[in-house]
Amino acid sequence: MPAASITAGLPGLADERDARWLVTDHEVGDVVVHSAHVVHAALDNTDRQGTMRLSTDIRYQWLSEPIDWRWQEHWNYDDGL
Repeated sequence: MPAASITAGLPGLADERDARWLVTDHEVGDVVVHSAHVVHAALDNTDRQGTMRLSTDIRYQWLSEPIDWRWQEHWNYDDGL
């Protein structure tokens, strides 16, 4: 299914997979690190004072391993990632 269908009904997805979503409140300076294989989501970034949240995507790999060129392109449903 396309990525949009993953996030369209998060509670239903957890029920379907007999799983649960883990949630927490984040504060300034918090860092979340997870595998690329973890399904993750966030609510809309709203703040009454207009504070902006910055998200980055930083990836590492061993120099001795070949580059997986699928990561160098825009996500596509058929790319196998």
